[in-house]
Amino acid sequence: MGADKIVIYKNYENPIEAQITLTRLRDAGFECFLSGENTAWLRPMLDSSISGIQLHVFEKDIPEISRFLQEDLPLEE
Repeated sequence: MGADKIVIYKNYENPIEAQITLTRLRDAGFECFLSGENTAWLRPMLDSSISGIQLHVFEKDIPEISRFLQEDLPLEE
């Protein structure tokens, strides 16, 4: 794994869900960003691989991000 390599961690169809995840990760100290937000808002009917929003992270952070997101899931009632 590259220390400085940036990769797509996840694709989102829902811009709000992407923003929430981005905010949670940034608040936890992870460096990350989104791409494709404008296309997703303009073309919601397209396949998510074309119009989706991509969450980009450092490859070295993937294991820790995965643990964080898994542990930080809201409890179901």
